[in-house]
Amino acid sequence: MKVIIAYIPAIHRGYIDFINKNQPSIIYLLGLELVREVPRLERDIRALEASEAVNALKGIGLLEVYELTKENITKLDNSMEIVMPDEDVSHHFKESYLKEIPVQFVPVFLRWDKHNSFKKDVVISDNIISRELFDREVMNRAVAESEKSSDWWRQVGSVLVKDSKIIFTGFNRPLPSDQVHNIFGDPRSNFDYGVSFELSKFIHAEAGMIAEAARRGISLEGSSIYITTFPCPACAKLITSAGIKKVYYKEGYSLLDAEDVLKSFNIEIIKVED
Repeated sequence: MKVIIAYIPAIHRGYIDFINKNQPSIIYLLGLELVREVPRLERDIRALEASEAVNALKGIGLLEVYELTKENITKLDNSMEIVMPDEDVSHHFKESYLKEIPVQFVPVFLRWDKHNSFKKDVVISDNIISRELFDREVMNRAVAESEKSSDWWRQVGSVLVKDSKIIFTGFNRPLPSDQVHNIFGDPRSNFDYGVSFELSKFIHAEAGMIAEAARRGISLEGSSIYITTFPCPACAKLITSAGIKKVYYKEGYSLLDAEDVLKSFNIEIIKVED
């Protein structure tokens, strides 16, 4: 007998598809007491009570749906084929209550949990790879800019191009002065790659150039940006808001929703190779 156990804070198509694909005999929704064992989930203001989610699923024709509590966990046993979404709350529940019972964790995106918030996705550059001389020359300029950065963590260079002309160059640099990080250190050094990137003394190369263009009153509508490392989520949002239409990058990964944000605004993503 196949059983789905899941935390469903809000009903959406992703959950329905997940259920339909796995065709369970019974669905158990994690109750509030079990969910609250995972830190910070109480901050999700969307979250329905498990009993409300149960009623909602029954309302669309899924009849064998129940709330799972500490009192009825004993109904679960080795005779069941248990399936759970591959999420932080699922792993916590398995380690806490189902140590002796096999669980199949299914990779599926249903919500932003702690695990996928830090996931580094390979960038799908619209299947476009450029080896054009102009693009390689501009990217080499971006690489040269990156070498000016005093950030020990990562050196990023960037170039803005409009009408086939370079209008701005930049690199990640510390603020308010070039030596501020050498006095008290950089708080970013307390974290691993891809984690808490906003806690830094450095302004990102892309953000610095976009801000400089705004200060000078220069429109970036229809321009292209060349970046040695694929932009972070915050810079991706700045790029879309600035009207930039093409992103050329040399290396890196998409963190959180950076790639999705760019593609939502029909921004072309191009990888430059030698």
